[in-house]
Amino acid sequence: MPAPPARAGLPTPNMPKAKPPQTKATISNSAFIRQQPTTMATAEVIEKGKAAGLTIRPGLIYEVRRAAKAKKGATKKKASVVTKKSTTPVQSKADFVRANRNLSPQEIVAKAKAQGIKLAVDYVYNVRGADKAARKNKRAAAKVTTSTPASSNGARSSVNTNAENLLKAIGAELGLGKAIEILSGERARVRAVLGA
Repeated sequence: MPAPPARAGLPTPNMPKAKPPQTKATISNSAFIRQQPTTMATAEVIEKGKAAGLTIRPGLIYEVRRAAKAKKGATKKKASVVTKKSTTPVQSKADFVRANRNLSPQEIVAKAKAQGIKLAVDYVYNVRGADKAARKNKRAAAKVTTSTPASSNGARSSVNTNAENLLKAIGAELGLGKAIEILSGERARVRAVLGA
């Protein structure tokens, strides 16, 4: 039996299939902008887009480049956070200065620079001064707590010592005779109140 006649446009069993016509790959305006170097001027990107058959607004170029820059910055920041977490705990500049208290300020600055820490000699002096003031305040607070009023063992308090010092100063100012006379008068008044 003879083969049926071939119709126009349909492949015959013996003929190879025709390849579909190749279409030009379409690309979005944003993707086209991202492919261009960031140093290329906006007008040049628009002209190059026109040549590729795209209509690109200048505002879109600025938007795409700004978003790409922000994404790049976020990726860089995230990478630096990851590296910081993977290494030893980060030491503050003040802790670095305190850890090297046996070195001179110039030596501390040099050692910090070798480790990639930016310090100034003035900063070292500021940290040391603040630490010294804190120690001084701590000692002063400790002195105040130890000089509390008389304890149960009969020790004199600082209040009694201050009163005695005041009394001695008054005696020196008025004269011993006059001071004794005032004290005797006060003693008699107290006894009258107490009924002794």
